[in-house]
Order: sequence, then C-alpha cells, then structure tokens
Amino acid sequence: MATIYLKNDLLFIISYKDQTLEELLISFDIGKTMMKNLINDRISINGKVVKDKKQLVSNGDIVNIDVAYDVDYLPSGKLCQIVYEDELVLIVKKRAGQIVHDDKSNDALANDVATYFISKGYHRHVRYIHRLDKETQGLVFFSKLDFFGPYYNQQLANKKIKREYLAIVKGHFRDCTIDKKIGKDRHTNNKFRISNTGKPAKTKFTLWKYLNGYSLIHCELFTGRTHQIRVHLQSIGFPIVNDEIYGKKDANFQNMGLYAYKLSFLDILKNTMVDVTDDVYDDLNYFKMF
Repeated sequence: MATIYLKNDLLFIISYKDQTLEELLISFDIGKTMMKNLINDRISINGKVVKDKKQLVSNGDIVNIDVAYDVDYLPSGKLCQIVYEDELVLIVKKRAGQIVHDDKSNDALANDVATYFISKGYHRHVRYIHRLDKETQGLVFFSKLDFFGPYYNQQLANKKIKREYLAIVKGHFRDCTIDKKIGKDRHTNNKFRISNTGKPAKTKFTLWKYLNGYSLIHCELFTGRTHQIRVHLQSIGFPIVNDEIYGKKDANFQNMGLYAYKLSFLDILKNTMVDVTDDVYDDLNYFKMF
C-alpha cells in the first residue's frame, strides 16, 4: 500500500508505482459512488486538481484528498467515552441500553461521537464500522475519515478486524465451539434461533473463570450473525444473564452480561497491529472479588 499521512483536513497519499488514479483509489476499496464524489474538486496530484479517474499517477507522485466534511449527526450534548484514538480511528465504549446509530432521539452512540467531533473542531462525518445489540456494552469502531470507511468495512468482512467478547452465564461452563446455523424466529420479532435453513454461524467459547455458580466466558466469533453469541449460548443451556430475549432476569447482575471487550486491527499508517481492550464494567467486578 502507498505511503499515507494526514495533515489538518488533507490526506496525503504517495504513490509507490505507476498507475491510474482509479487504480490507486480502488486499492483502498473505494466504491464507485465515493470515487465519483471525490473526483469533484477534492483530489489533486502534485498540487493540480484532477477530475479524470484515468489520470496517470506516477511513482512518487503526491495525491491530496480533501477529507473535510460537516458533522452529519446531531450532537447529543454528551461526550462519548473514548478508549482509543489515532488519526484515522476512534474506538468508543457503548453503554447498556444505547443503540449505535441514530434513532431520532439524538441519544445514540453516533450522536455522542458527533458531540465529541464538534467539541474538537473535527470536520468529519460520523462513520461506525460495526454495531452492537442495544443491551450489549463495549467497544465500537469508528472510521474518522469517509475515505477509509469502505476499507475498514472490507477489513471487517474479511475478519481482519477481530472482535472478542466476554459473557456471563449461570452454571459451570466447559470450553466448546458451536457451529450451528442461525435464522430468524418467525414467531417472535427481533428474535433468532438455531435453524437448518439459516446462515452459517460459528463461535468458540473458552471458560476464563468460574466463581460461586457463574462462569465468565471468552467468545471468539468466526462469523457475524445477529445475536450470534446469545443464540449459540442459549442453544446449549447457558443463556447470558439478564438476556431479556434468550434468558431471564438475574438479580446478582445489573445488566445483560455481554461485553465487546477487545478490538484488534491494522494501523495502516504504521503498518502495525493494534489491540484495544476494556474490561471495566461493574458486573465484571463479581469475578474480581477473589
């Protein structure tokens, strides 16, 4: 990949070979719509504005892309809880009961990120790369630049962005890998079930700690189906505590016991892997008592 750096609201890409502008942009998984939008006074090569995607970019040429946009979500007035930030990526912590995208109440995680962007003077669209269930707590990955949104989406689809979870269940759990298809439950809205006609789903579960009748489990996803961890655990008799859809209320814990606790991804500016973790949740203190 070409050399990349960001300065103010300009993205600098230094080409490493002779190629067309279109070929260079495609190498970042840029789609047709974004390419069309960019080639509209937003791209220059060696200081000269370019509007032809077939324009030749030579080895060593500097491509500038204007990445400034107005924040496109209404601010909630509340700052998001930042766990990690660099020039391209923002990883924030979602609370239980909050959705990621805008629900018109301006109380979604995206609205909190908009508040943060405005407070910092960032000229950026709010672009989340994945979502979490409403009651799931934990880390959510945002791309700070529209330009890299498609790239990170593709990284997620190709399992290059790795997501790991923790779950609390009642009982003494044993390590296992579940490889069962998941489909919609036709009888209950927003509920899923094990189904031979569903989509392939695979999850690896590892017991991390057992204490006083409850197990803390590490969950590794090989696929990304809706409610995958919740459905797989319920299917073997270990529903997550306080899961209103697949389990039942447990007075020993405040919230649903599912946490997106770790994200791993490639820092494309430094070409190094980054691991971001966060296990600071009130209910997890149960397993830290001894």
